[in-house]
Amino acid sequence: MASAAGDGTRRKTACVTGGNGYIASALVKTLLEKGYAVKTTVRNPDDMEKNSHLKDLQALGPLEVLRADLVEEGSFDGAVAGCDYAFLVAAPVNLYAEDPERDVIEPAVHGTLNVLRSCVRAGTAYPVSKVLLEKAACAFALEHGMSLVTVCPVVTVGAAPAAKVNTSVPDILSLLSGDDARISKLEFIERVTGAIPMVHIDDLCRAELFLAEEKAASGRYNCGSVNTTVVGLARFLAAKYPQYNVKTDRYAGLTEKPRVCISSAKLVGEGFEFMYKTLDEIYDDVVEYARETEPCARAIARRRELSSVVIIGDMATRRKTACVTGGSGYIASALVKMLLEKGYAVKTTVRNPDDAEKNAHLKALAALGSLEVFRADLNEEGSFDHAVAGCDYAFLVAAPVSLMPENPEKDVIEPAVHGTLNVMRSCVRAGTVKRVVLTSSVAAVSSRPLEGDGHVLDEESWSDVEFLRSTKTDETVMHARVAQAYSVSKVLVEKAAMAFAEDKGISLVTVCPAVTVGEAPAANDLTSVSIILSLLSGDDAYAGALEHIERATGSIPILHIEDLCRAEMFVAEEEAASGRYIVCGLNPTAVEIARFLAANYPQYKVNTDRFRDLPEKPRVCISSAKLVKEGFEYKYKNLDGIYGSVVDYVGKCCGGGGAYYYVQAVDDDQE
Repeated sequence: MASAAGDGTRRKTACVTGGNGYIASALVKTLLEKGYAVKTTVRNPDDMEKNSHLKDLQALGPLEVLRADLVEEGSFDGAVAGCDYAFLVAAPVNLYAEDPERDVIEPAVHGTLNVLRSCVRAGTAYPVSKVLLEKAACAFALEHGMSLVTVCPVVTVGAAPAAKVNTSVPDILSLLSGDDARISKLEFIERVTGAIPMVHIDDLCRAELFLAEEKAASGRYNCGSVNTTVVGLARFLAAKYPQYNVKTDRYAGLTEKPRVCISSAKLVGEGFEFMYKTLDEIYDDVVEYARETEPCARAIARRRELSSVVIIGDMATRRKTACVTGGSGYIASALVKMLLEKGYAVKTTVRNPDDAEKNAHLKALAALGSLEVFRADLNEEGSFDHAVAGCDYAFLVAAPVSLMPENPEKDVIEPAVHGTLNVMRSCVRAGTVKRVVLTSSVAAVSSRPLEGDGHVLDEESWSDVEFLRSTKTDETVMHARVAQAYSVSKVLVEKAAMAFAEDKGISLVTVCPAVTVGEAPAANDLTSVSIILSLLSGDDAYAGALEHIERATGSIPILHIEDLCRAEMFVAEEEAASGRYIVCGLNPTAVEIARFLAANYPQYKVNTDRFRDLPEKPRVCISSAKLVKEGFEYKYKNLDGIYGSVVDYVGKCCGGGGAYYYVQAVDDDQE
């Protein structure tokens, strides 16, 4: 019997075969997050080593695990009964087949037809499948009047719940790990097919769901976002991950450009949009996944340990060093991680290095590269001297925050200005810092009285300090007083830092991020994530804070933390960068967010009427045109990409409870 969704409507049900597999496990997760009831099959449900991830996934929604075997006729009947869609992902694989025809091909065809016959008997299922020997399935579907769509994914990589690593991930990472056997396999793929076609597993799952729900979909669909070559991969990885000795000269017999391209034009033409469109976007996620999964982690770690210097061609160069203040904080921890992944040596500061609870993530990050943790306090003059000594760049992220200030001027504003200048004086004394990147906030841009609609705020826009100081705060809104003081402090910090930099001849760039969300190494949650997820969690106080942001600023400017870290590195390394840079991925309204969440997460009772007296479109837009014009490109450009990442992050850090679990904590980029 079909279960009911949060709004009382019938919840759609899907069957996914082979739930302990790499692609299938990711598809199960995507379906549950979209509000489906899911039934998945495995050969042995009692094998907890293979199936433990399925128990974890049950926290996301209704998930049944059923026993079935491709070679047993009728064993899928119970799994597909009552389903709206069937995703045929499981396929028999034998890497050491003595007789490929008998051990691989025949079982694949038989198993696929076995599941399709179960679908016919169920009478309600519409299969969407990756099928070995599609022609047999197509003929069967035609004979029995079934709606069959075939998805043909290319080399698939990325994070999945299944504990076992798919062979495609180690293959794609072989140039980093130095695994010659897998590198040879990559070369073989290119020689046979003319390219290395790739797709991120998130995009594959989204495509499968898109085609299942799109009534007009029919026939075959290629699913691949990137066509590259081994030579192209090697050069890209050598530049992106200089800490690994990636060989770029061993592929003389291969071409630089693909001889053949796998086209997904049909899929895109029908309305699908890939999230991961470049090697940069794909590899960031894959490398992170591999570090958490054996045996990739060991192989990559061994390769990294081979060298303590950066090797470019035949010339050894000094590894660049960066200081990041406030390493126990949300944004700072993510920035430390990205810098290490890019080959930097990193020095970070915390108030108490002995606080194991706050700093456990820093110990874990040390496995990625050279990371030193220093004791420093924004209130102590000179305490940052050792941290910035010898650094090429200094990223000033830490800021004092007090959620219950008795005197905002004394407890928030003055310490923020003093602490920033304290670190900048250390940079002057160091004599090696080429550029200081100050993390400010969009709060220094948008807190000002604006009449009417259609306003666009850019780097020339400043929050009105006098207006803020003279306006009485609404004490019914969570943290309203500190938010007001925070806006004032960010303006005054920026202006004081600019004056100091001009006086001392320092290259200073200021970054003004929007409301920042997404996954970070720091273990503690932060207010911005709680606010952005408030419509899913049902927390009225945080939903009130969301409403307050829009009433005060004219929109809900949002940014993914990964894009913020990439932007910070971009303006640090770009010699021509100067002045202020707003970093904002999109400008939705509370109404738009509520409607999006209601449609995409039906398992949560999202109240779409809460903001009925707010406008549907933004009155004010925060513009990142300057940053984009200078060459920066956002990875997360829509609500789907941002929320998918954030919900997944909260689910992991809150023990699988997702948005229902609530951690009330401060924006912890503070020292």
